[in-house]
Amino acid sequence: MGRGPIFRIACVLVVLAILGNREALADRLDLIQKRGTLVVGVKSDYPPFGMLNASGHLVGFEPDLAAELARRLGVGVQLVAVSSTSRLQKLEEGAIDVVIATLGDTPQRRQIATLIEPNYYASGVTVVAPSSNRLSGWADLRGQKVCATQGSYFNRPMAQRFLLDLQVFNGTRDTKLALRDGRCIAWLYDDTGIAGILNDPEWANYGTPLPSTMISPWAMAIAASEQGSRLERALSDAIADWHRGGWLIETEKHWGIKPSRFLADTHELWTRVRPDGGPVCTRLARGEWPAECRNKLLLTSTDVAGLYHVGLLIKEQTGLNLTILYDAYDRDLFLSGLWMTLHLMMASIAGSLLVGCLGALVAESGIPFLRDLVRLSAAIGRMTPPLLLIYLVFFGIGHIVVTRVGWTFDGSIIAIFCLSTYTGCAIVFALLEASAVLKHQEPGFALGWRNLPQVLRLAYASVVASLVNVVKATGMASVIAVPELVSASTAIVAEQGNPAVMMNVLMITYFLLVMGVVRIFNHIERRLHQHDGR
Repeated sequence: MGRGPIFRIACVLVVLAILGNREALADRLDLIQKRGTLVVGVKSDYPPFGMLNASGHLVGFEPDLAAELARRLGVGVQLVAVSSTSRLQKLEEGAIDVVIATLGDTPQRRQIATLIEPNYYASGVTVVAPSSNRLSGWADLRGQKVCATQGSYFNRPMAQRFLLDLQVFNGTRDTKLALRDGRCIAWLYDDTGIAGILNDPEWANYGTPLPSTMISPWAMAIAASEQGSRLERALSDAIADWHRGGWLIETEKHWGIKPSRFLADTHELWTRVRPDGGPVCTRLARGEWPAECRNKLLLTSTDVAGLYHVGLLIKEQTGLNLTILYDAYDRDLFLSGLWMTLHLMMASIAGSLLVGCLGALVAESGIPFLRDLVRLSAAIGRMTPPLLLIYLVFFGIGHIVVTRVGWTFDGSIIAIFCLSTYTGCAIVFALLEASAVLKHQEPGFALGWRNLPQVLRLAYASVVASLVNVVKATGMASVIAVPELVSASTAIVAEQGNPAVMMNVLMITYFLLVMGVVRIFNHIERRLHQHDGR
């Protein structure tokens, strides 16, 4: 049976499509060299990384990278302006060969394009502030009014992590005006965007006093079909050479960009050598870079060994992102938070016992005025929520002391003082009640240093309950920037986006800590009973 005209037309269309797209099916590097031009998509509205000069030409940090790539390939360069929404679309359509346009390296983007390793730059979050505002750390912004631009992905995690009082405005123009009018102490924004703003002479009295956080590496991108191609290898080798030779750092200086910690660290990594004298970052047998020289967020369990392998395998098999197991920075942060929590626990227990015992002794003393004052203070202290007390001392009394006297106090000391005061006041009343029982049993009994142990034994259950509660309350110290477990866990969540995992880890850790304290006190109680039975 003969084929109809529709079938013949379809065949013609297929042939024409193949002929029309044969150029796209060829090796991209061959096409670039045959064309004699490398077509690169760059930003035109992101100074100094990509912008239009007075002549209308695209210039900036990333256009310089494009020109250097073209030089290495022995071809000319054609720059095409792209936006955040159009850059990968133009790449997929074949309108451009390479994207160098502040593109963050994420697993999602690796599904639709080939992102080149190593990363060539990175952006993070920081603040612009008047030079007169002497900010020394992110903790200085706790509770302060901070300007922010609506729609920024980092607004929520940064506000939660550092307890910022964000004043959110519709656009960067309004945010700038608010900062210059003094409506906020600083402006929270992308550090690379800030770099272009600070080049304006009108912003000469402003700076970025705080280190960037929430770092996001940038990657060049080529079409997804080019993965493993000669073009990918050529671009990757070029970036590696730039890191080794410091060319990216010099280009950054040329454009007046504040020195990037990412570039400094990456330069150090790519110039590091092994004990045998060979470079650490050299291609492996299969052509890939070693795991320590790659973006840690994009590694899989097959790329690494040891704890790193175990942690990534758990993540891949179960979805549980236990970064404290395989990420050295998160692990150190969590362990530091654990150590700080243990410090707070021990100090608060000791402080609570000291306040409770001294308070009870003074309350039972024969000095009427002092006795009544201690009882009243203990009653007020016991009824004041510890979180409110911490805020009152840190932001209230602390603010007055800092502004008028110039003294500053470490947040952990204030947390220990407040928690010890609150719990100590509860212990005062527990000891006074035990003393009253003993007075009833033994006429003429008077609380003093010698019979204090006897009173403590009688009030043991109430005292231990109060001390266990203060152990649980140590997490409140995070509200005044004390880097304990809650603060460390929140910081990890803000960076890694794994709240369910970290909150469960935090809950289990606190449960084990509390159980450990309870067991210690139970052991002490048994020893006391054994001593009394002799």
